[in-house]
Amino acid sequence: MEGSWHFKDVANYASLSAYYDALLQDEESLKYWLDYILKIKAKDVLELASGSGVMAKRLKDLGYHVVASDISPQMKDVALKRFDGDYRLLDMTDFHLAERFDLILCLCDSINYLEQDELDKMFVCVWEHLKSGGTFLFDMHDEKRLSEFKEEYIEEGSVLNTDYQWAIIADEDNRQLYERFTFYQDDGIVQEHHVQNIFDVELIKNKMMKQGFEVKIVKDFIPEEKILFMGVKK
Repeated sequence: MEGSWHFKDVANYASLSAYYDALLQDEESLKYWLDYILKIKAKDVLELASGSGVMAKRLKDLGYHVVASDISPQMKDVALKRFDGDYRLLDMTDFHLAERFDLILCLCDSINYLEQDELDKMFVCVWEHLKSGGTFLFDMHDEKRLSEFKEEYIEEGSVLNTDYQWAIIADEDNRQLYERFTFYQDDGIVQEHHVQNIFDVELIKNKMMKQGFEVKIVKDFIPEEKILFMGVKK
C-alpha cells in the first residue's frame, strides 16, 4: 500500500474544509464572540472569512440579516450544508457590494492571513461597507503565540475516519506562524501549508485610526491567544 500512495499539496482549505468543524471548531470562542456581538446594536451583518458558516447560522437563527462570505469555494460548499442564507465568494481585501451594514465581522484570526500591505485595503473596503455608526469587529493572534510555538507543536490523531497530523511552528524573526495539515486519505497523502502573520497591536490601531475608526482594543479577549478589536465608523 505504501508504494501505491500519491502525495499532493493543495491550496488553503481545499482539503481542510472537509475536516474543519470536527478538527478546529471552538465552541468556547464562539461564546466569547457572541457575548460582544450581542451588545452591539445591529440588524444587518456582513461576515468576512465565514468559513464553515457556524457564526453566520447562529446569527441568522437569532434574527439578524446575515451576508456570509469567504474566498474559499470549498469552505462555501461546507457552509451551505448548515447555513441556508446569502453566502458569497469574495476577497476581504477587495470587495464591492451594493449593501451597507451595521456590523462587519472577521473572526477566527482570519486577519492574520493578510500581509501588512493588504491591511489598509481591507480597512478601506470595510469602511465603505459600514453604515454611519457601524462597527467592525475582529480578532487576531496575540504576539505571545510566537513564543508559544517556538518549539514545534505536533498533534496526531484521527478525524472523520482519516488519520491526520497538525504541526505548528513559529518564525519569530519574521513574526509568522507556519501550520502544516497532513491527511492520510484512502487514495494518498494530502498536505496544506498555512502561513499567518503576527501583527503589532499599535500597527493595527494606527491603521484603523488613519482610516477614521474609533478604536477599542480588548487585549485579554482570550488571554495570551487572541486580541479583539472594535472599530466604530463615526
